[in-house]
Amino acid sequence: MTKIAWITDSMANFSKEEAARLGVDIVPIQLIVDGSGYSEVDLSIEDLHRYMIDQKKEAKTSQPIFGDFIARYERLKEEGYDCAIAVHCSNGLSSTVKNSSAAAEAADFKVYTVDSHAALEAQQELVRLGLAAEAEGKSAEEIVALLEAWRDKKNFFMIIGNMETMRRGGRVSSGEMFLANILNIKPIITLDETGKVIPFKKARSLKKAYAEMVTELERRHAANGIHNNRVFVQTALAPEMQDNLVALIQEKLPEIEVVKTRFCPSIAVHAGFETVGVLWLNA
Repeated sequence: MTKIAWITDSMANFSKEEAARLGVDIVPIQLIVDGSGYSEVDLSIEDLHRYMIDQKKEAKTSQPIFGDFIARYERLKEEGYDCAIAVHCSNGLSSTVKNSSAAAEAADFKVYTVDSHAALEAQQELVRLGLAAEAEGKSAEEIVALLEAWRDKKNFFMIIGNMETMRRGGRVSSGEMFLANILNIKPIITLDETGKVIPFKKARSLKKAYAEMVTELERRHAANGIHNNRVFVQTALAPEMQDNLVALIQEKLPEIEVVKTRFCPSIAVHAGFETVGVLWLNA
């Protein structure tokens, strides 16, 4: 029987404890704060907030350290694994997929890299689906084909919490930020079929932004169903916004389980701390 190792990156939003329980190896995204590097798995979102907001330090994200990738794959080879399946955040968000493939080649180790076309719990759910398929006795090739089919079922919508962080990251212009601020516009973003961030809608208030996202959730639920009858509502550091969105979903779709989670720090770097989003997979 093929011995398969499982790899993902920290944008899958696994806790250290859950990853260890499942036997999933987490390769951390790097955060660069005022020139100093931090592993995303070791930097809390509260610490990031203190650096960026209280101390006004610049922060940006970087892909996992290439040498760490190579070392992990060399270690897996030494431990007797035949191959690995690496489920990574969207190539539209990071070049982690490409680096993972390059590191596998450098280590001379067979790795099936899967671009999740997503991040966060959508990426995490793919790992869980893959582990279940492995437990059923499916081959690595069959598992990869399954994951590539499931990744097209993702749904993700997020209200941008801080247009200034988006401007600094080059995702919006100064003019767009100015208009959004004076008109109280709340931009909502989503991911296209390849996992690239694209605009969804612009709402004229936070309440209307919630309504837009929940209306889309209702529409897609009616058309496609929801995997495990479960949606995830995430925030960075805006629990009241999260609670308001959860309450609206529960009002409109009381039969759906709503799981509250937190964004990983790299999301806060680009979208700000007052962010809230909803994510699910189609059935």
